[in-house]
Amino acid sequence: SRCENIDKLIKKNYKKKIIIIDRFFYSTFAYQHFGMGINLKFIEKINNQILQKIKPDLVYLNIVNESNMKKRLKLRKNKNRYDKFKFSFYKKVQMGYLKMLKNKNNVEIIDSSKTLIDNKIQIINRLKKVI
Repeated sequence: SRCENIDKLIKKNYKKKIIIIDRFFYSTFAYQHFGMGINLKFIEKINNQILQKIKPDLVYLNIVNESNMKKRLKLRKNKNRYDKFKFSFYKKVQMGYLKMLKNKNNVEIIDSSKTLIDNKIQIINRLKKVI
């Protein structure tokens, strides 16, 4: 699906319009490499081939604690295979995201334990700075 997003949406609108997507290449690294242990160089090679020079201007990373994650999963009606892993998997994924994004100035960390209103305000304020 990421390839399809690149070809049908992102390439034709890149640097022309604001594009908001819920997952991008960091998700591949976090889930496939940090979560499942797939070779990092292999993932980098595939991503570089697909993305070429496309990079996000702004990244929001939602972090979640175990109790909040469990609540959210219980509320989810349609679960996919990633929703059924043990918490240790999600912890590795989240730590992978944090490791990849820790020194990047285009990243905004969103703490999902805060209220939805607090998160919206934080997201909108950062987005206003970019626009």
